[in-house]
Amino acid sequence: MHRVEWSAAAHEDVSALFDYVAEHDSLWDAAKLCERVLNSTDKLAEFPRLYEAAPEYGEGVRRISLAGQHVLYEVDDQEQIVRVLAVVGQRQNPRRIKGEL
Repeated sequence: MHRVEWSAAAHEDVSALFDYVAEHDSLWDAAKLCERVLNSTDKLAEFPRLYEAAPEYGEGVRRISLAGQHVLYEVDDQEQIVRVLAVVGQRQNPRRIKGEL
């Protein structure tokens, strides 16, 4: 089993997503979306490679796609850790995530 860790940058991304949706939709929608994003990583401890590779974001980066967002993560088998790197909108142009944090 791997341990799932969220980076500070990924937490900031979720916070910014909440603020944006709350401003443009509703607090309820923002809370539900962010809950889905946060819960999307629940299976990664047992199945770290469940989702597809996303090399456009950096070497070893994988992506969970849901509700217009990509949850980007990497797997470190040596340390038995899944690191959530960022949450980005699916409409954004991909930028290298790994190596920036």
